[in-house]
Amino acid sequence: MSGTRRALVSTPSLLPLTASLLLVAACHSSPEKEQEKLRQQLSSWEATEHLASELSERGALPGVYARQIAEVVQQGKQKVRQQAAKSSQ
Repeated sequence: MSGTRRALVSTPSLLPLTASLLLVAACHSSPEKEQEKLRQQLSSWEATEHLASELSERGALPGVYARQIAEVVQQGKQKVRQQAAKSSQ
């Protein structure tokens, strides 16, 4: 009976350690997953750029907005490329 009692007492002390290990494991991203995430982000920026261009050509997007979107897209793509370069080092 004292063996059971000892197991019950020591189990709660393992909970913070177990929770910490699970948190670290969940937060850690493999390089492959990080690269895939960056590819998806770049693809999203390119899709935004394509849609804005299409809308602008049809006259559905004022020129000032098209220029603003183009600027933000270029900044976003540059940021993704910088992140990709950092993660590949």
